[in-house]
Amino acid sequence: MKENDKLLYKTLKQLLNEELSQAEVEALRSEGFEIKNPTRKTAVMVALYKKASSGDLSAIKELRSIVSEKTDDKPQQAKAVMIVDDIAT
Repeated sequence: MKENDKLLYKTLKQLLNEELSQAEVEALRSEGFEIKNPTRKTAVMVALYKKASSGDLSAIKELRSIVSEKTDDKPQQAKAVMIVDDIAT
């Protein structure tokens, strides 16, 4: 990973892990979201959820992708391949 990419990743990660302001927390509560320790990442996920629940197909696919990443704890096992010599000599 290039140095600029590392800096961008680190900065974005820090930004997403910051706590939400009280006004942002109240806005989420007024919409019915009771979330403990809400961060900017939480706000992004709520926005993605709202888009998906409105029928946005790309948001639905993204949510499915995120959820499947968390549930795919087991590594994929390769299936055995059997080579059959079916050419008569």
